[in-house]
Amino acid sequence: MRRRVAIILGLAALLVGTSASAEVYPSRRINLIVPFPAGSATDGVTRRLAESMRIETGATVLVENKPGADGNLAALAVLKADADGYTVFVTTNSTQSANINLFNTLPYDPAADFAPVAGIMTIPMMLAVKPEFPAKTVAEFIALAKSRQKPLSFGSGNTSSRGAAELFRSRAGIEMQHVPYRGMPQALTDVLAGEIDCVFADPASAQGLIQDGKLRVLAVTSSDRLSGLPDIPTLAQAGLPGAELAAWVGVFVRAGTPSDIVAKLSQVVLAFVNNKETAAYLESVGAKPFPASPDALRAFEEADTRRWAEIVAIAKIEKK
Repeated sequence: MRRRVAIILGLAALLVGTSASAEVYPSRRINLIVPFPAGSATDGVTRRLAESMRIETGATVLVENKPGADGNLAALAVLKADADGYTVFVTTNSTQSANINLFNTLPYDPAADFAPVAGIMTIPMMLAVKPEFPAKTVAEFIALAKSRQKPLSFGSGNTSSRGAAELFRSRAGIEMQHVPYRGMPQALTDVLAGEIDCVFADPASAQGLIQDGKLRVLAVTSSDRLSGLPDIPTLAQAGLPGAELAAWVGVFVRAGTPSDIVAKLSQVVLAFVNNKETAAYLESVGAKPFPASPDALRAFEEADTRRWAEIVAIAKIEKK
């Protein structure tokens, strides 16, 4: 009898353990960590992704904005969580390929500490000023900068914003003073207030201000004109080739997250990216779909890290 009871108890324990290990993902809330504030391009697309994930999986999906330190604060928050797929990093080239070239030391390793899940979008920057700014074209902007004793100032809300401005400054052969911000909305506010002269902003963050006539765009950093702003030239078309730069947004989780969970997340994210409604939204904010698989995203991340090393060298950006 005792032997029979022991066997029954053993089988019961085995079944319980098997059931627990076979728990269907996701079975509880998923947190999407964003390294920029509300109103940013990354925040906007993440909130749409969250709703798509909720519908697709039935799980509660919460978006948490953790701006600061060029995305490093958010990266550390993800690394403090368990590697179980319930804390997901919706981030950009700032944390994954730029910061390693902009900081002398980072409190994390972009390649070793994070596992790629899927790409979402690429998005250019654009040189924007308030309507009263005296320069109406890129050529006039450069001429104005060269004629002034005091350098023109530019604000940056993320590393792509700064990188685009520094590359522009270097290619144009002008001096500009950098004013960093925690996010793009704050930088745009100060452009409108006249606290800074210009900003290289993403179209999504500046879209409303452009439509209301409160912001004027001189050029975009993409290789082609934006469909939503067909009258705005690229920097190359404006006479400044070699200053192209595009930001990108992708999804990552902590390294060590089970491969089946990464695969499930990748499937859900790519379904969102490949959706016609998402494509229409991305086009409306000047972005392009970037439906990269985990392996493709890793290869892209590595290539972009090398690209940022070149940008830092060309623009002579001093590391922090």
